[in-house]
Formats: sequence, C-alpha cells, structure tokens
Amino acid sequence: MDEAPWYVMLIISWLPFLVLIGTAIWVARTIRAGSQTKDGRSLAQVLDDHARELRRSNDLFEQAIKSQQRRLEVLEQKP
Repeated sequence: MDEAPWYVMLIISWLPFLVLIGTAIWVARTIRAGSQTKDGRSLAQVLDDHARELRRSNDLFEQAIKSQQRRLEVLEQKP
C-alpha cells in the first residue's frame, strides 16, 4: 500500500488541533456575546453602575437620617 501524499498527512495530523482551536474561539465569542446587555455594555459595567448608584442612595439616606436626628435633638431641647 502506498503512503498518502505529504499534504494529506499534514492535513490529517493538524485537523484535530485546528478543530480544537476553532471550537475554543467559537465558545469564547459566544460567551462574550452572552455577557453583554442589549445596549452593548458588559455585565461588569452594569454591576459597577448599580453599585455606584447604591452608594449614592445610601449616602443620601444617611444625610437624611442625620438631618432628622438633628431636628429631633432640637425639638427635644425645647421646653
């Protein structure tokens, strides 16, 4: 039986490796596409925006509570 030409042997030997690389690239692109919102932001950006807004809301809430505490102290000092 004759040996196959060198280019056939090259294709046969590299084909599994190329399929593996192609599959890895496809999976990476699919995951990246799935981790973005409809407006193009990544989920990390959305989470960061949410955390920033939560901190801002907490600061405003804390200021409101301090203001109410001061008003209560003033009212308690009046006879």
